[in-house]
Amino acid sequence: MPTLRVATYNIAAGQNPDPQAINRLFTEENLDLIGVQEVDRHTRRNPYDMPAAIAGTRYHAAFAPAIPVMGGDYGIALFSREPLLNVTNHHYTHFGEEKRVYQHGVYEVAGTPLSVYNTHLSFETPVLRQLQVAELAAAMHADPIPRQVLFGDFNMDQSRQEWDYFDPALRRANGGAGGWFDTFNGRDAGMQSFAIDNILVTPNIQLSQVRVPSRILSDHQLLAATLIF
Repeated sequence: MPTLRVATYNIAAGQNPDPQAINRLFTEENLDLIGVQEVDRHTRRNPYDMPAAIAGTRYHAAFAPAIPVMGGDYGIALFSREPLLNVTNHHYTHFGEEKRVYQHGVYEVAGTPLSVYNTHLSFETPVLRQLQVAELAAAMHADPIPRQVLFGDFNMDQSRQEWDYFDPALRRANGGAGGWFDTFNGRDAGMQSFAIDNILVTPNIQLSQVRVPSRILSDHQLLAATLIF
């Protein structure tokens, strides 16, 4: 059966991440497809094309700007060994202090199309995140491609029950058979849960080898998994 090694990672653009170190981590984990959040492009705090620098020569990058920041853009990005097809960016109609987006593209795995989503939900309230999940779920439900994967920093930091906003049929890498991983490694007195990053897949995809590498390059940990078709 075809397999794909994937990950989600919030790289904390405001902390001046090291793109070469991130690329090495992706390479060491033998990742094929990665959803990344908090990415800068040509800002004053990170005055270069961060997606291109992280991609290097090993990966292809697709960037989705969410808001203008410090003379450039701030948003999310997908990285892939082979180019993603038909990549589109979508702003949520509900958002807090910052506009938020999700990406969608198609990745071919041994001739099988995989519908790929990447997002970063708002941090303010569970109600706001629930509204954003509803928008995202509607897009995924309308998607004609049956195999789907969703990467994200979902900021579900008040209760693990927030994950119930999603269709219970979706399988979770974080909070699944392997238990919960506290992927946010900072400390915030307002947070009740630190398991805020996740990879969700449709029931026709198996999740295995879920792990959080010990390498610390951000205030989040990379969450990796193997998808089996």
